[in-house]
Amino acid sequence: MEKYDELGIKYFNPDAGDNWHPGMIEEENHYLNNAGIILFPILGESLGSGSLGEIGFSVQNVLRNIQNGRQQMLIILIDDECTDERKTEEERKRSTKDRALVKSKLQAQVSCPVITLVNTLDELMVMSIDLYDFLAQGCAVEEQGKTG
Repeated sequence: MEKYDELGIKYFNPDAGDNWHPGMIEEENHYLNNAGIILFPILGESLGSGSLGEIGFSVQNVLRNIQNGRQQMLIILIDDECTDERKTEEERKRSTKDRALVKSKLQAQVSCPVITLVNTLDELMVMSIDLYDFLAQGCAVEEQGKTG
């Protein structure tokens, strides 16, 4: 997020940690439906249970938006292991198993160029910035065409 701030890229981060409350759902859903680029990182530092479940809905939503003529891209990162020390060993093992299961489904069943599974946070950042620059250039060319 520091890099996005440095580059002047606006973003919405739904991760409110322990301050999350149901009143945030509407805003999160708004961005899920309307953002041009959606980043979905599930890092080792969290259990990720809810997020792993939300991936399927996010994929479905992006595909539906594409069918309805909206340009939207989804980049997913799922760290292989849960390292959240606040959780029990059993919870971490279950999270690691769930992560492998979800990743296997994405790798085997999602073959859509607007949905990408990356391996590292650095790869997610580089790809998202490249996409942002590409989309920004396209908008600038489109605006020049309207005025030129």
